Amino acid sequence: MSRFQPFFLLLFSFYLVQAATSSLNICVKNYEAKYDELHWEEPFETGNPIPDGYKGLNYNIFQVDRYDGFINPDSGLQYAMSFGGGGNISVHDSGRYSFFSLKSFSYACSGGVPQPECAISMWGFRAGSLVAHRVITYPALEPGHFPSEFIMNSTIFDWRWAHLSSVGFAIARADNGGTLYGGLMIDDFRYSVERECNSTCS
Repeated sequence: MSRFQPFFLLLFSFYLVQAATSSLNICVKNYEAKYDELHWEEPFETGNPIPDGYKGLNYNIFQVDRYDGFINPDSGLQYAMSFGGGGNISVHDSGRYSFFSLKSFSYACSGGVPQPECAISMWGFRAGSLVAHRVITYPALEPGHFPSEFIMNSTIFDWRWAHLSSVGFAIARADNGGTLYGGLMIDDFRYSVERECNSTCS
């Protein structure tokens, strides 16, 4: 393969995207999901689901949870929690052109103390095809600390995490890939949603 061939393939794919969207009116809206305004109650026999379409996204497995004195949320008192560590977040609108671009979020693995280092695997999908994969880690939690010392980490995402249909998550032990008994916390989820719209964006 010529060293110029990948460049021309990328240029051709860009042309196809431009051609496919040139006749569409695309609206882009930025969001930051903090989850603090969502309903939460305890006990929660049926859970505290995140409503479909919340700030343009659907959450599968994730639900609203509230600070219980262990790991501090990045802001406010509430966050999204996947008990078991797996889940999926997808764009709500299923129109001809509807995607979201991930920018940043805060995260933690919550399984108690002690807790081994946690590997959070992420998969980005566009129209059913895998286009991005990443593993981020959350440090081990050791005894001998005050609960207020346990905080969420944060990360940012590059262009590979743009124009997605959905993002999948899973957690495991970072040392051996084994099961980590706990949940995945996310907060301050920042992203933009791009969708086909009418002549004006709302």
